[in-house]
Amino acid sequence: MIANDRMPDGPALAKVRIGRRIVLALWRDRELYDLSPMRLDWLLGLPAAEIRQRLENLGHVRRLDLAAARLLAPIERQEVWGAGVTFSRSRDTAVQQWREKDLYERAYEAERPVLYYKAAGWRVVADGEEIGIRPDSTSDAAEPELAVLVNAWGEIVAYSCANDMGSRSIEGENPLYLPQAKIYDRSCSIGPAAALAWGTDITHAAIHMIVNRDGQPEFDGYASLDELARFPSELGAVLRSVYSLPVGAWLLTGASIVPDPPHTARSGDVVRISIDRIGTLINTVVTVPHTWAKAPPHLPDDPPRHPRDGSDRITRP
Repeated sequence: MIANDRMPDGPALAKVRIGRRIVLALWRDRELYDLSPMRLDWLLGLPAAEIRQRLENLGHVRRLDLAAARLLAPIERQEVWGAGVTFSRSRDTAVQQWREKDLYERAYEAERPVLYYKAAGWRVVADGEEIGIRPDSTSDAAEPELAVLVNAWGEIVAYSCANDMGSRSIEGENPLYLPQAKIYDRSCSIGPAAALAWGTDITHAAIHMIVNRDGQPEFDGYASLDELARFPSELGAVLRSVYSLPVGAWLLTGASIVPDPPHTARSGDVVRISIDRIGTLINTVVTVPHTWAKAPPHLPDDPPRHPRDGSDRITRP
């Protein structure tokens, strides 16, 4: 069932399940309309002006039953990328907590933005689903972010709310561990829908995150997109500059609210992220499974750990 009060104020693209069907839908005037056979992958291969023209001149489309619809993450084969150190708050937290202090100070003011791969489309968690933390991490934080959907030309098509969950303790050990801190099962959530850029004014938009634990607020913070140090349109253009995006991509524009230590996310927490006019994304935190595999270095002067007879080969399920 679609929760009206959590959806975007203006028109938006939504991916929904209706019975056994998964369809791309248009959210407009508090109703859902079936865009079949249109797909997000195909739509994002078009210039932004043509996408707008097609969606504003649909003709007759079938209205969907809101009570029977279940929201999925608004993504198909799009990759998800992240932009780091784009808010002064994220820079200040890095400088205070992490070992490589000067690195994050320089990244905030550098000409080149920090961009990193976050997730494949099929890994993204939807509104109402579970977001994950690693069991081998000692400090974790939900990171509320403006998510920007760009097409194959890097043009902004839509906006959404995102939770870029990550391990502060793993990244804090060494910046080179950023992929392990940021990329794991259930580490990324986007939703509830993709608010179309031409119908959504994000100027001065407020971002609000509440983390509830055992029914009580554990964290409550606000920020404004006015504090974003880099323009989303320019970040999208840099991502596409030497990297083709045939089906577009989602770009998370940086952590606007950073809970101060000793706060750390725990299994059972409920994270609620809202952005003015874009909607509200709610996820419950769980601890993801871990095999506890290790790969310590085998240095020349170390005693052998195992025979070199092939017995260390991985047996795959």
